[in-house]
Amino acid sequence: MLNPPLRLLGAFQQETDEEPAHVIKLDERQMWVAAKMNTGIRMTVVAVDKDARVTFDRSSVRRKQTSHKRKLPAWSYYMAGAVSELDRRGLDLQGATLVIAGDEPLGPRYEHALGIAFCAFWHHINETTYDSETLMDMMEAVRQGYLP
Repeated sequence: MLNPPLRLLGAFQQETDEEPAHVIKLDERQMWVAAKMNTGIRMTVVAVDKDARVTFDRSSVRRKQTSHKRKLPAWSYYMAGAVSELDRRGLDLQGATLVIAGDEPLGPRYEHALGIAFCAFWHHINETTYDSETLMDMMEAVRQGYLP
């Protein structure tokens, strides 16, 4: 039975004024994702623990920019880099609003955990199986091929 943190649900409602259509918890980590799909190509991610948000799409992440043509914030690199890795693996990506919260300490480990949660969410949406090794392999590919 899922029992998501109230700060996750509160942040989601503040961002969208709706209830999340999807709530997942990563089994091996204390990371949660609340999300809803929307029309369009933009993905907005709210990092509750950083009190930050970013919006990007497939095209903008190739340029390491937000959808508004600003430089991506460093904390979002693992998620942005994962877009091409998810595409490469054949997962269908579409417009969505994702709110992510967890108990990871802020810093590089937190940014890595955001990427893992982001990938887990898209596997969940696409109803594809994954495990922690799959997610870690994806983050390693992002680290080697996308991070500055």
